[in-house]
Amino acid sequence: MKVLRRLRRREPRSSIKLRNPALTALRLTAAEDSGFCRIRFTRPGEVTLNRLRHSGSRACAVLAVTLLLQQGCSVWRPYPLKPWAGLEKPPALPASYQGYYDYPRAEPAAALISEEIQGGCVRRQYELDLSLPPDLLPPDLEAQKKRVRDMETHDRKTASDMRLNFTNRIDVFSPVKMKPDEKKPVILISPILGGNMVVDHFARYYAGRGWIAVIVHRKRPYLTDGAQDLSGTERYLRTSVVRLRQVIDWLETRPEADLTRLGAFGISYGAILHSVLAAVEPRIRYHVIAMPGAPLPEVIMHCPDKGVSKLVRKAHEEFGWSHEKIQAQLQEHIRTDPIYLAPYVPGGRVEFYLAAFDRVVGARRSWKLWKAMGRPKLKILPFGHYGGILLLPVLQTQSYGAFKRAFRSEKLSVSPAA
Repeated sequence: MKVLRRLRRREPRSSIKLRNPALTALRLTAAEDSGFCRIRFTRPGEVTLNRLRHSGSRACAVLAVTLLLQQGCSVWRPYPLKPWAGLEKPPALPASYQGYYDYPRAEPAAALISEEIQGGCVRRQYELDLSLPPDLLPPDLEAQKKRVRDMETHDRKTASDMRLNFTNRIDVFSPVKMKPDEKKPVILISPILGGNMVVDHFARYYAGRGWIAVIVHRKRPYLTDGAQDLSGTERYLRTSVVRLRQVIDWLETRPEADLTRLGAFGISYGAILHSVLAAVEPRIRYHVIAMPGAPLPEVIMHCPDKGVSKLVRKAHEEFGWSHEKIQAQLQEHIRTDPIYLAPYVPGGRVEFYLAAFDRVVGARRSWKLWKAMGRPKLKILPFGHYGGILLLPVLQTQSYGAFKRAFRSEKLSVSPAA
């Protein structure tokens, strides 16, 4: 027995799973064989009590956190704002921006590309002709169209992106069952820099609750477009705003779309774009912008995202400029910056989501933009940028509730197109 006690002190207890039924049924104890340390045999698939306790406590913790988030405990409202604070009409746009985002008006026509049922809703993809002002038109437009036709046979991905130089591509999510004369609220959505994967969840969520959600595809971002400076960045941003406005023109022709209940949702890069759209597009009733930041030159130069840093590195390799020179070029050419247009955003039509530990656009830059907008309704997520994106259920329910309240409010009415 003394030997057994020494073995017990030296050898930790272990649990061995035996698949042989004969060995499983065998029970060896110290009384039967004093040369063995006590070993506990378990049948295959049997869970020990300690493991059960560990998994149970972990499951309880996950469940508790999920319930707290679903109840909105992750959303902190640090400023007791009045209902629809900032509803007063903002000042008119300065002369330098009046007409800057206008474009030749034409009868919008769309071609249906695909149609499928996804997760309880119908997804239809359309392509529309993109109408641009003369200074935004590509100089070799016809040559680009021919190049796209030739490229579609062997490089469809690049061809699809190049088509966005002269087309507007949208994904329309709608309920499966709709009455013939029924009009539905519409949510205009812009994707993040990484693509449509994240915003697809929001579109299906809104469509699953009886609304229509429209995702406007973005072209692959760039800082240079062949010019000897970074003026292509401004052309890219300005064209993106024009895309969104033209989609609203097309929605006005759709009998199922209720444009008196038109909302706009943007997250990350989409939120930056919608921060500009809120100042220049009066037909949108309410905006939910999640995790934007400004000024844009600072966001671009300090963003750790691989896609953004790749654009900066490409500009450095092409021109041989230092980081300070690249930032100076961006400050010189970018006019479509939310920080410039923030004073002209009607604060009562905006709900602002800010990630407290955002290192992608920078929490400090998000605070700066929020203050420049006149401190609209604010909700803070106690996460970083990617943590906020991954917290989809909370953002979905919170944004849906914000739109629902705004559509019911008689104080928020839409204005005709400028």
